[in-house]
Amino acid sequence: INASNPCSEYMFLDDSACNLASLNLMKFLTPDCKFDVEGFRHAVDILITAQEILVDNASYPTERIALNSHDFRPLGLGYANLGALLMANGLPYDSDGGRDYAAAITAFMHGEAYLQSSRIAAELEPCAGFPLNRDSFLRVISLHREKLQNINSHNVPENLWEASKKTWDDCLASSMKYGYRNAQVDRKSV
Repeated sequence: INASNPCSEYMFLDDSACNLASLNLMKFLTPDCKFDVEGFRHAVDILITAQEILVDNASYPTERIALNSHDFRPLGLGYANLGALLMANGLPYDSDGGRDYAAAITAFMHGEAYLQSSRIAAELEPCAGFPLNRDSFLRVISLHREKLQNINSHNVPENLWEASKKTWDDCLASSMKYGYRNAQVDRKSV
């Protein structure tokens, strides 16, 4: 029997495991109801670094799961309290504005997580699975970057929109040079 990974939010390798963490979006809401982009960026960087450290310090139930977890180093970073953040900004959850705001935060978090993974790869080396899968990695990152165009920037605070675009540009450029330390860095959020 093949065991699947515990990160059911996305399809990944059988017999692997990932470390999960979530950020509470309401902690990044300033008193004037603005989203603290730089504080969020910093928190993403810290959590990805901490989760990366955990990969080598975790115990795994089987040798195969340990091998795949070390070779691909999957992580799962998400967020909580999206609905509360949207309500605090006067955005209905099921509205174009709410969806665009959520998509921009998700894109920013996802791109920054991969950018931090690339920074770590520059210092330590990419995950063992990267060289064989380099073209696929870069194609997926390019596709994520292109999907930013599906977000209506008029529904998103300008600083969040600009940070999302820059992060994905930096993410792609860094990965072409250094690769990624982690094959996955994201998960669905609640």
